[in-house]
Amino acid sequence: MASNNIHIKLPDDSSIKVAEGTRPIEIAEQISAGLAKRAVAAKYNDKLIGLNEPLSENGDLIILTFNENEGRDIYWHSSAHLMAQAVKRIFPEAQLGIGPAIDDGFYYDIKLDHKLSPEEFDEIEKEMMKIVDQNITIERKELSKKEVMELFRSRGEYLKLDLIEDLDGVISTYTQGEFTDLCRGPHLPSTGKIGKNFKLLSVAGAYWRGNEKNEMLQRLYAVSYPDKKMLKERIKRIEEAKRRDHRKLGKELDLFSIQEEIGGGLILWHPKGSIIRDIIESFWKKEHSKNGYQLIYTPHIAKLDLWDKSGHTSFYSENMFSPISIEDVYYQLKPMNCPFHMTIYNTHVRSYRDLPIRYAELGTVYRYERSGVLHGLMRVRGFTQDDAHIYCMPEQLNKEIERVLNFCIYILKTFGFEEYDIYLSTRPEKYVGTVENWASAEDALRMALENNNIKYQIDPGEGVFYGPKIDIKIKDVLGRSWQC
Repeated sequence: MASNNIHIKLPDDSSIKVAEGTRPIEIAEQISAGLAKRAVAAKYNDKLIGLNEPLSENGDLIILTFNENEGRDIYWHSSAHLMAQAVKRIFPEAQLGIGPAIDDGFYYDIKLDHKLSPEEFDEIEKEMMKIVDQNITIERKELSKKEVMELFRSRGEYLKLDLIEDLDGVISTYTQGEFTDLCRGPHLPSTGKIGKNFKLLSVAGAYWRGNEKNEMLQRLYAVSYPDKKMLKERIKRIEEAKRRDHRKLGKELDLFSIQEEIGGGLILWHPKGSIIRDIIESFWKKEHSKNGYQLIYTPHIAKLDLWDKSGHTSFYSENMFSPISIEDVYYQLKPMNCPFHMTIYNTHVRSYRDLPIRYAELGTVYRYERSGVLHGLMRVRGFTQDDAHIYCMPEQLNKEIERVLNFCIYILKTFGFEEYDIYLSTRPEKYVGTVENWASAEDALRMALENNNIKYQIDPGEGVFYGPKIDIKIKDVLGRSWQC
């Protein structure tokens, strides 16, 4: 019986007719041998699928390579499975947590009584190379929750059982040889497709599921690339990053320090560092004054009631220090400056003629960051924030957003940041206010970006609980992204 034909639309708007059940890899081979070699997965009607999954209906198809963000994530996620399989072969008693792709590679969280050391990385890499040489097919299976629970219970994988508790419906697993992992996928079609251009980078502690009340696991970081040149360039950048590490330079130049008797994530600015900071702050004040901002100062603590009113205790409490009692009244170290600025604005009635009003503050805030994520000046528990709030009429909103956006870019360029990625972060699952106001705010931000011909990406659900935002991620001299 002849199979039915389906129509597949390609990214160049051309269409091809193929038999129902044709796989994306076969279409890639029709297009070119080079594309088939570089292909890692596909996007079919906006859904990510593996290269060997059959196509069953008319639709749009994109063959993904390492050059696309989604393709790179899939390549790195498959590499994480490869690394986990190698670890399990060497340490069968290891318990596996999660192993996602991240911005610059991948990691796997591992429960292992034996403490992994950099000296053992070579052994793990050699085992990974063996698995690549075996070119094991990576197979997807869909199981019921009960079946998945039984599978991982029989394997003694209690961390996986903890993850499965939160899942419902049909659950997918991926198997390569003796190794099976709980995973949504998709993945590369085989371990041989990953190649041998990988390197284990470091190991660090990480609490299971990011909760300091849970047990500490070992987080094994690594990176992989489709060709040796890319890996060499990455290793070179890592060595250069070590040479430029601000923690090392801060100590050598006597700029700042973090002392155990003071506390982790709390910075002591030494005289030389304070001179640099004063120059930056003087520039900041001058430019804000030129741009119509009024400088204000606010306290480091406030009554807990203020944070109840602002919504911080409901939506942000996990990032706040515990309240302190003073004369039977609870006070809170401020994690943000917003409620103070609002309170100043509300001290008397304003006329529309007063608007826009622009308040700016170099406000020191305190946030409870877990000890495992503290990192020099980049991730701290106390920092001074370049913060501003603007009060304006609805009809002034678009103009004010455009003005702020251009002001931000001007400040960044002044400090030599010419490369950056811009994201429009939209409404998260937990939020205050109405959906209508969120839509209006997101539209205003989107319009400001488009009116200024600024390229941006949507970052779904990454807005803060009180509003959407434009995220500017700067790139340093080594090409690494930092959220600003």
